Amino acid sequence: MYKVYLKQAIEILKLNKFISLITIIGTALAIMMIMVLVVTESINHISIAPEINRDKTLYIKNCVKNGKNTDWMMSDKIPYELYKNYLSDLESPEYISAINVSKTEFMVSSDQSEEQILTKVKQTDAAFWRIMAFNFIVGKPFTEEDFNSGIQNAVITESMGKKLFGNNEALGQTIEIDFKPYKVTGIIKDVSQAFKFAYGEAFIPYTSKKGYNNQNYAVLFLIKDKNDIYKAEEEVRAAERKFNAADPEWNLTLFGPYNHRLQILNRWSNLAPNVGEANRKMIFILSILLLIPAVNLSSFSLSRVNRRTEEIGIRKAFGAKKYIILIQILYENFITSLIGGIIGLVLSYITVTALKGWLLDIGADSSIPVSALVSIPVFIGVFLACFLLNLLSAGLPAYWACKKSIVDSINKKNM
Repeated sequence: MYKVYLKQAIEILKLNKFISLITIIGTALAIMMIMVLVVTESINHISIAPEINRDKTLYIKNCVKNGKNTDWMMSDKIPYELYKNYLSDLESPEYISAINVSKTEFMVSSDQSEEQILTKVKQTDAAFWRIMAFNFIVGKPFTEEDFNSGIQNAVITESMGKKLFGNNEALGQTIEIDFKPYKVTGIIKDVSQAFKFAYGEAFIPYTSKKGYNNQNYAVLFLIKDKNDIYKAEEEVRAAERKFNAADPEWNLTLFGPYNHRLQILNRWSNLAPNVGEANRKMIFILSILLLIPAVNLSSFSLSRVNRRTEEIGIRKAFGAKKYIILIQILYENFITSLIGGIIGLVLSYITVTALKGWLLDIGADSSIPVSALVSIPVFIGVFLACFLLNLLSAGLPAYWACKKSIVDSINKKNM
């Protein structure tokens, strides 16, 4: 039956080429705008390498201290002493990592290149390599022993190795980071700037820098199971209570541990994320992007249905059920929506790539991984958008046509 509907839908597209073209273009543009949001959200949230454990990673980036005897308040990232004394030994996480967020750019050079390159340097610990999944071309990351000893070892990206050493092998070579020598122990594939925690052009142990214990950090917890989030939350609250009991001057509030979506919303060091507001904004935007095109496209759907009222009346006279006719009209229109949806998805990829600096806050020279663009959530989003747009644009005209009496349908009388 649906094969017959499919053939008929294709014939209808051929019969009314201009209306079909306008409908497909309108659908494609509507789906494009919706999918730009879906693709952007997908890139920001799905678990893909190197941030392959986003769904099992919890984050603490900010904290607030309120004076016990004064009205003073301090908000900041996580100080090293706070991390070391209260957050580094929680039991429920499989791995705990701290990333230095105080300074990310240093001058990097090598003996084979006179140029000093301003480089994004990620200062982290050995557990960082357990939470992330980088593609090592050669070598390996610095070890726990290297980290504890403060040995000046470094991991660099493939492109950074070429900048510093040309076509020569970079592994085992010495580079200068902030005018201090570091031995290259590993080379990884370049990392997209879309990965805020994994991105870097060089990676070093933060213990190799003087004054690391006076810097601020973002703390990452890799939990063994998603259900362990409640255990981690309780342990963090216990750490707060322990701090507040021991400190005579300050009461501590830690923002987190948050999942990946919440940590993105936690932009300010003195405010917790407002999930309700974020959800309302997204629902409002998606509703507008669905309703306005649906109203415009419904006129084209109505025009198509009007041309078929005689056919619908004859089918009803021969016993066709109203719901069967309704399903057929919706199915035929869904084929048009699906064609427009596929075109819209391609256009959304082009838009996201062209506007990545604005949408994703990444540099023009940074690429977006294909696995982030082509994913199951994206395809589900396309299907749902096509289904809803089809239902909104064709549902009312189809219901109106099915509701007309047989005589009015055959005589092509409007109700």
